[in-house]
Amino acid sequence: MDRKDFEKALAGGSLPSVLLFEGEEEQMKQDALSSLRKTLLPAGMEEMNEMVLDDPETDQLIAAAETLPFLAERRLIIVRDHPAVMGRGEADDRLASYLPSVPPTAVLLFYCTGKPDARKKLYTTVKKLGGIVSFNRLAGAELTRFVTDAFHEAGKECDARTADYLIFTVGNDASRLSTEISKIASYVGDRPSVTADDVSALATPSTECTVFQLVDAVVTGQKKRALILMKNQLLNGTEPAQMLALLLRQYRFLQHIKIMQYEKKSREFIRSALGVPPFALDQYIRQAAAYTGGQVKQAVALCFDTEYGFKSGRLQVNSALEALVIKLLNLRDSKI
Repeated sequence: MDRKDFEKALAGGSLPSVLLFEGEEEQMKQDALSSLRKTLLPAGMEEMNEMVLDDPETDQLIAAAETLPFLAERRLIIVRDHPAVMGRGEADDRLASYLPSVPPTAVLLFYCTGKPDARKKLYTTVKKLGGIVSFNRLAGAELTRFVTDAFHEAGKECDARTADYLIFTVGNDASRLSTEISKIASYVGDRPSVTADDVSALATPSTECTVFQLVDAVVTGQKKRALILMKNQLLNGTEPAQMLALLLRQYRFLQHIKIMQYEKKSREFIRSALGVPPFALDQYIRQAAAYTGGQVKQAVALCFDTEYGFKSGRLQVNSALEALVIKLLNLRDSKI
């Protein structure tokens, strides 16, 4: 089941007795755990009806699940990153055989950080019981709603375009978005609405956004700004290979735009093909307009050549990345 199915089952009182939380979206996972605790554990009785276990023995886990709740309908047992589901061993036969027998007075939750090993016996057993809950990255309209709803909960209004701009700036990780939303909501004070200017002034850009700004500086011939953006990102711990991959992605976007414009595709077709929000498409089209088709093709080739030099060991990564940025700046003024 996904997050929404889990919420429905929780509200309807139809949760299975064995659950496994998995997926990349840790913030959503934490929120779901909070909802589970709030629903199952009566106020004031939380400590009496919850147990958190790390790598428990099977006897300990079974004993916890068999213990009756105290002044509550169900008891919550949380097992964090059990080795038998995280790829560091196998569950013993007793544990796998016991899971279908977990009593209705208990909810046994295997809480996994990230993605567990779906081939393991413990995982497949929980899956047969209908207890797998996947928390994958939000995307598209659902992610936009997450941002607007979070601002609303913080007492601020935020339109969809501003929400998309925040997502574009900081990335699609819900935990990081929540941190930035809290910071921005606090900054605007008594003002009821959040604007794109607030996002520009306060949000901490992701590596992807910084690379976008770097290409923007290249497109507009701002050599000093382009090199400063690159060096600051490296000083902040970004791997040169990651920056190169994002530069390559950016220029391939521009190449695709050139091709689709030549084929007279509509703006909406281009936006959908690239998978970017409307405001970002405007920026990409502006960047693509600074190049001829031959120039952007050459830019992609330069990125590929540098990537090959990285991987073959022929080039030293930091100096090669700086050399690539300079070549891209020179390319802008060439007549290809």
